[in-house]
Amino acid sequence: MGKKLKIAFAVLVFWVFLFLGWEWWYSYPKIRFHPVATTISEDHKIDSMLYQAISDYLLPGISVAVVKEGKVKYLKAFGFKNLEHKDTLSTDSKILVASVSKLFTALTTASILIQRDIHADGQLKEMKVLNDRTGSSFYDLKVADILQHRSGIEDRSIAKQLLAFSRKSNLEEWGESLITSYSAGKINDYQYADANYDLLGYLLQDSENLDFSTIAHDVVFQKAGMNSSEFIQEWPQIDNSLTGYQSTVIWKRIVPKRIKFDVLPSPSSGMISTTKDMSIALIHLLRGNMGIFQSAVNWLENGSEVPLGFQRIQINGQEWQGHYGGQAGYSSFFFFNRSNEIGIFLFANSKDEDDFRLKIATQLADHFTAE
Repeated sequence: MGKKLKIAFAVLVFWVFLFLGWEWWYSYPKIRFHPVATTISEDHKIDSMLYQAISDYLLPGISVAVVKEGKVKYLKAFGFKNLEHKDTLSTDSKILVASVSKLFTALTTASILIQRDIHADGQLKEMKVLNDRTGSSFYDLKVADILQHRSGIEDRSIAKQLLAFSRKSNLEEWGESLITSYSAGKINDYQYADANYDLLGYLLQDSENLDFSTIAHDVVFQKAGMNSSEFIQEWPQIDNSLTGYQSTVIWKRIVPKRIKFDVLPSPSSGMISTTKDMSIALIHLLRGNMGIFQSAVNWLENGSEVPLGFQRIQINGQEWQGHYGGQAGYSSFFFFNRSNEIGIFLFANSKDEDDFRLKIATQLADHFTAE
């Protein structure tokens, strides 16, 4: 018995060392940049803070846009899109904004339903979609229920995701499958699920007889001047070297983190943009009636202080509205504060395991509020 335990222990030790070696071999060391030596300008102070963040949080790359009083006050990127080829990250680099996509799906939904005179509390039956393809309980869902994650719809379990790992679904196939298996569930109980926003995209696609990517382009991106933004149809893209990363288990190093979409285009998390484009979006949202999004925002407010689809956070005791994005090795932060007329967008191709988005945003908010 003792001999068997020794053999088992030896095998275990072998596999542990094999794992440690594998993790070291396929990981990258801590990113280091020379800090900015001077602080003669306000930009240099922010530069120094972001260089420090790269070192503190093991970030391969980071990009930031700050908008204040309708103008871009800061727009820069540091580091790399990937560590294998050291491709430089810039404010024009195509980046995955993950769940920040939901804001733009909400704005797209509002823009279309305004044209059709459908209220946020309207039921899906008013959209006149999916005729004879689903039960009445599905038609009774309100658009607001879906936007608020109160539809009773849940994402696929991890087991089902693993079973479908190699299968790619387009939005139409995915939507047909969802409504076929739909059950009313616990409507009005909050259950955060990407499926809600993917469903909205599918319904708009069915209603408008256009693919969702085209709809979002026509009613949001093109009108706002966000010319480098889109909901992607394929991933990975041949001409995009962006790679996400996460910390290793043992070493103070980082490894590539693969991202997989269950459905494409993905209205919930499949938007690609640039830091420059996201600064344009912040300008529109902060301009109120002068911005291209205000009619859609008014529709989404639906009698509430926070528009449907927007998250609310506190920074230094003040309320900010927007959305977090975090998927695989990609993290983003898109929030604005109307009282101080400040908006912040932040992107890093690294999984946020240290809450670095909020920490960096708080530093930025402190700096630009004090100006």
